[in-house]
Amino acid sequence: MKSDILYQGYLETKIKESLAIIDLGYNSIKVSIYDIYKNGHYKKRFQKQEYVQIGHELNKNNNQIPESNIGRTAKAVEIFKKELKNEGVDSLIPIATSAVRDASNQKFVVEELRRQTGISFNILSGPEEGFFSYLGAQSYIHVPHGFFFDLGGGSLELMHVVDFKIVKTLCLDLGVLRLSDNNVVYNNRRDDVDGSNSRINYENLESFLYRTIPSMSQLGLSGVKDLKLVSIGGTVRTLYKFVSRMFELPVSYSHQNMVLNKRMMHLTNKFLGQLSLDELSNLKLIEKQRSKTITVGSFVVKILMEKMKFDSLLICPTGLREGVLEHYLYFKMDKQYRKRKKFVEINSEPLFVIENNGNNTSKTNNEVSIKSSEYADLFNKGKSSSLLESNTFAFPRKLTSFKINRLI
Repeated sequence: MKSDILYQGYLETKIKESLAIIDLGYNSIKVSIYDIYKNGHYKKRFQKQEYVQIGHELNKNNNQIPESNIGRTAKAVEIFKKELKNEGVDSLIPIATSAVRDASNQKFVVEELRRQTGISFNILSGPEEGFFSYLGAQSYIHVPHGFFFDLGGGSLELMHVVDFKIVKTLCLDLGVLRLSDNNVVYNNRRDDVDGSNSRINYENLESFLYRTIPSMSQLGLSGVKDLKLVSIGGTVRTLYKFVSRMFELPVSYSHQNMVLNKRMMHLTNKFLGQLSLDELSNLKLIEKQRSKTITVGSFVVKILMEKMKFDSLLICPTGLREGVLEHYLYFKMDKQYRKRKKFVEINSEPLFVIENNGNNTSKTNNEVSIKSSEYADLFNKGKSSSLLESNTFAFPRKLTSFKINRLI
């Protein structure tokens, strides 16, 4: 027994490779570096985030990402590249999510980023984003039956999970920055030049979310027992950090302790909803870059819990990037390693998915775009729907990686 422990410790001292993942989201761009050991274990060595807001006011710009947003993003990527080289990283997997996949000038955006940085981003569809986020969450939290949701800057992915397998996925344009741009009204006073102390009106947002977020019965999941609600993403983790101080909750990032209940979310939402932008930006427990969208996030979580009748919520510290890493490792390691990753194996079969991309005019061949009013009916029909059967996604999809030493 002792020799086994010593042997495992020896293996973990032998780093097989280091892998970086750049995640270009609607609101921010993040880079994480992972050291991968010979036994398949990994540790995060480094993480950095820049709020480039590539998707800012996407809908108001006819679904086009302006060159200024692309330029900000390219500058951040160039900084990341230098840091990766300094850190001696071997490989990079770059991914882009809702802003780039929804942009009508998607091809131009990807080509410009490639021209300015030398990096071609893997554009994830909504269901793929949910798929990888789920793998990353499940690698840590180990919940066999649940309703997982990933709340980002541009989109919200919902995954119903039974025996560790995703059985249904729903993707909606309900990310916090997109919702803030489209549904939040800032009522400026005459003496408030920049609007920082103005009253923020969330009535449109609340009404829109109640109409749009589905209930359990609409999803055909009423009567399902033993489901846990699990959240993924930085917005909800920030909310937990804030609420944990308000209610003196454990500060441990163990998932057994990271729980919010419906009453906490109701009180937090009510408190945040009364603050001006200036007051929100001065909250010490919330990053200034998140101050504009944190209240919107609290509305989404509160209404999601109410509509789906969950009394508590688990917060997961891992997500999309860890999911990409788990998927990458699964197909590189031996059979013994893969046996320990059953949640990856059973989710490598075709998935039944529904995607609502709003005004998205650039979709992959396998995607289906539907109106919000139609998704409940289609979801209830299950695999009997010929429309959805013809648009079933096959996973896994191999993501392109780059050797750092070959980047200019």
